[in-house]
Amino acid sequence: MRALLLVLASALAAACTTMPPAPEHRPTIGNVQIMRSSDVPALAVGRFALGEGLPERMDRTVGVRAELLRAPNGSFSDYLRQTLETELTAAGKLDAAAGTTVSGFLTQSHVETGGSDVSRATLGARFIVTRNGQVVYDHEHVVTDQWPSQFIGAIAIPEAMNRYTGLYPAIVTDLFEDADFRTAIHGN
Repeated sequence: MRALLLVLASALAAACTTMPPAPEHRPTIGNVQIMRSSDVPALAVGRFALGEGLPERMDRTVGVRAELLRAPNGSFSDYLRQTLETELTAAGKLDAAAGTTVSGFLTQSHVETGGSDVSRATLGARFIVTRNGQVVYDHEHVVTDQWPSQFIGAIAIPEAMNRYTGLYPAIVTDLFEDADFRTAIHGN
């Protein structure tokens, strides 16, 4: 009995480690291809911040069971900005002097694991495009992912972290596939 309790305690301790910050974003082939194939013009990236009235902790951490995934550099809204910049840079479309700027606000950031057979992650952002100082696009995008829940935390927690951080390039894809966004950045 004592040996069984030691094994269970060791397993629980292994599952309850401190999570490192979200990894730095690497460009995705899919987003680079979208940006190149749809003739995206050079864009500047402006300020990204937490949406108005939302709790500040939402911009700093995401709960994954008993663990907290921390935002790199302290802010998930900044992580979203970095993701967009990384994708634009890889596609050769980032230009700080461009007349068209994409800015945004983090509006949703959730991970739900345990308690059911399905785990879910949600990321939402309101993107604003300005051209020569005029707002030409203002729209919220929300992306989600779901996957089978795992009982063992040592499996479930890293899986949830990977699924959640995978939503950042997914929301950039969603933005660049939006016909209204494409119209706005082309000035039509």
